[in-house]
Amino acid sequence: MLLDGFRLEILVNNVPLPEVTEQVDPQKKILPSPSYTCNENSEIQFKSPVTTFAAVHEFGERYAIRFSAPALKCSHANPIKVFLYVDGEYDYSYTDINSNKLADTRTCFWSKNRDKIYFFKFDPTIWKGEADNYNSTKTYSFGGPGAVSVYFYRAKRVPWNVNPPPDYDVEPAVIPESKDTRSIKIATQYDVQPVPNPSITRFDTYLQEQGPPLAVLHLHYRPAAYLIARGHNIPNPRLSIQPSSLNGRNCISTQNHNNNQLLDIKIKEEPIVIKEEPEDTSPTRGKRKTKPAEIIIISDDEDDDDSHKAKKLCP
Repeated sequence: MLLDGFRLEILVNNVPLPEVTEQVDPQKKILPSPSYTCNENSEIQFKSPVTTFAAVHEFGERYAIRFSAPALKCSHANPIKVFLYVDGEYDYSYTDINSNKLADTRTCFWSKNRDKIYFFKFDPTIWKGEADNYNSTKTYSFGGPGAVSVYFYRAKRVPWNVNPPPDYDVEPAVIPESKDTRSIKIATQYDVQPVPNPSITRFDTYLQEQGPPLAVLHLHYRPAAYLIARGHNIPNPRLSIQPSSLNGRNCISTQNHNNNQLLDIKIKEEPIVIKEEPEDTSPTRGKRKTKPAEIIIISDDEDDDDSHKAKKLCP
């Protein structure tokens, strides 16, 4: 999807999923909705008149999320800080978008201790139970079930002085079944991979958000059969996959329905920056201890004990 130069896509086998749009119906509740951009000076929001859906053809497939910002909106001196949410959950990390890197691709979340990787994967929704007759629906402050969401903030570089992230678990969303959620037949589960000997590094600076988001994009994902039943023409992106473009050492296998060959799908090496808030140094509150943040990348040499190195993302 594309909104005022800001882009968000879901990819399977390095191919973007087909997308369709429907007019926003004020009488129908879809969470999260709608996407919008915000004027940086007046802070007036410009809401999208449509909801964008990505069509998922099969369960059990890993996927990646790619997002970008327009070049005119950011520079090294005026970077953009991006938070990613999947089904309303995130891992306290952020991405630095600047003139040297206008786009990024995420394939996973990380555990708090950065010793486990949680690769995104489509699977059937886990239902909590019928929720029409009682108020058991979770309140989502950011994002929501059945959607990938990105929040783009203007940011500035400040001295590194942060606290550790709170305790959290990376778990699949459990969605209450109601008339507002019954179309969410597919959700994100996780393929978990341990990271031996995670490394820790210190930073000189990090990015602090400045004001409200510049843009908020929500890309809802639904089974292709559901969208076809609603009258949309959905192509199958598998028909255009070229086996020669899917080489790589860190791979998973998937079945090609055209020729029954096993294709190798490369898993992207992905640096992560932990989102943590500045230490409160006001005289009315006690000063909390800080811990260094850790940045981990996955090496191609999975069996090498020294293969997991610390990597600094921000200068």
